[in-house]
Amino acid sequence: MPEQTHCRICDTTLPAPFLDLGPMPLANAFLHSPAEFANEPTYPLAVTACSTCGLVQLTYVVPAEQLYRQYPYVSSTSELVRRYADELAARVTRRYGLGASNLVVELGSNDGLVLQAFKRQGVRVLGVEPARNIVRLARANGVDTVEEFFTGSTAIALEREQGAASVILGRHVFAHVDDLHDFFEGVSALLAPAGVLLIEVPYLWTLIEHLEFDTIYHEHLSYIALEPVRHLCERHAFELIDVEPVPLHGGSVLLAMQRQGQGRPSAQLEQMRRQEAQSRLRDPASLRRFAGQVADWKARFERCVAELHDAGAQLVGYGAAAKANTLLNYCPDAARRLQCILDRSPYKQGFYTPGTHVPVVDAAAWQPDGTTHMVILAWNFKEEIMRQMQAFATRGGRFIIPIPQPEVV
Repeated sequence: MPEQTHCRICDTTLPAPFLDLGPMPLANAFLHSPAEFANEPTYPLAVTACSTCGLVQLTYVVPAEQLYRQYPYVSSTSELVRRYADELAARVTRRYGLGASNLVVELGSNDGLVLQAFKRQGVRVLGVEPARNIVRLARANGVDTVEEFFTGSTAIALEREQGAASVILGRHVFAHVDDLHDFFEGVSALLAPAGVLLIEVPYLWTLIEHLEFDTIYHEHLSYIALEPVRHLCERHAFELIDVEPVPLHGGSVLLAMQRQGQGRPSAQLEQMRRQEAQSRLRDPASLRRFAGQVADWKARFERCVAELHDAGAQLVGYGAAAKANTLLNYCPDAARRLQCILDRSPYKQGFYTPGTHVPVVDAAAWQPDGTTHMVILAWNFKEEIMRQMQAFATRGGRFIIPIPQPEVV
């Protein structure tokens, strides 16, 4: 596995990590049986920040072929994401005047949820998705999907076969890309001259401010702020023209980019740039302070779970998400006190969590059987989960929300 010694945007030599979570298994590498526990591989999970462009990034890279050809995350399992997909498609179609002659290409299109919403708006769509199991779902959902990673060469072939794209959309995929320059070369090859690139990513400011360290895992190679994206755009004759806060996944941003001269930076973009500069979130002192807060959080969370367990509580988790596996591997004492983890994805049910080896069970079929507390590991969907588990709460069950600070509700 290659060590990342130079910044993937500006090639500056990277400093030592400001946060090292230790060796961890891959967050989505669920295990079939206890026979696999002894030989489970782990990889370094540490984060550094470029001193020139400011990009926050992992210090090691796991090959994409290893991570994404079989993938357990399916967009459609969340009510919130399904509703957001419809809202996003309607808003983008309206804003950019899209119609039947326009092509929207989604990168990392998963099971086609968002592109289905664009189809309902009367727009032509194409998905690009490397996970073979997920591509089958997308095609069954009626979404034309190419089973490939998005690269410069892939983009050239797509433009030749499908024509130029009016919109290229990447939701929670940009942070997974190792070669960002090849990515932009692909965008440049596929995007129409006046087209727009829309990238939705977790926002570094929110990660720091709300202690969302569990967003850090091997799939997320970069942690995005506005200034590093500006540097990257300039290198490829693109310009960041707008930013929109998105409440999903604990706090994300939707970034809009166009070729230089095709758009004007919005007032909201300028305001968020000023706020980002004033917050000094990428300064070494700020990042070291964040690392100290993460260590303090670990002590509080493990103490909270231990005190409940020692008092007779029976605990389960909810949400076998990638972020849950970062959190549990960072807090193994708390993980050992969970009887199981509930999840609605059939791609995770019946398996064991990586590293901590907690069984994953079907949330819809689960029976409490004396359970008193539920740790909502997929805390970014806490309202949705608490609604789904209302019967558990009505019987006296309590929820533990771990992020940003452990609390029992």
